[in-house]
Amino acid sequence: MTERREYSALVERHFAAPRNVGRFEPAFDVLVARSGRVDQGIEVVLSARIEAERIAALRHLVYGCPHSIAAASWLTERLVGATLDELAQWRWREAATALDVPPEKWGRLLAIEDAVRGLERAWRERASSRARTA
Repeated sequence: MTERREYSALVERHFAAPRNVGRFEPAFDVLVARSGRVDQGIEVVLSARIEAERIAALRHLVYGCPHSIAAASWLTERLVGATLDELAQWRWREAATALDVPPEKWGRLLAIEDAVRGLERAWRERASSRARTA
């Protein structure tokens, strides 16, 4: 009989030692987005520092299950160096595949994608306001 693991090795590593936890202090080069609510079982806050039109660093605060925490931690490493267009193309299924997240937890990953979409909107708004003032 084969033993079924509840979490992949990558989930276990990121959950045991989440990377890039926290947030950046408010600044012109910092974008913040959030999604979900604690009473929904997941709340995600992403904080990105933008330099030279790329994500220089990404931080997260997450309330949720081990898959949610691991996915946000993984994402903070995955998106470093991303441009706005690359950020816009990121989808939750990439995390589901990389972390071997079971289908019953995919809704949690959608909340993380919603936060990524929020970062994208904030970045576009920042770029638009810079263009208007130039």
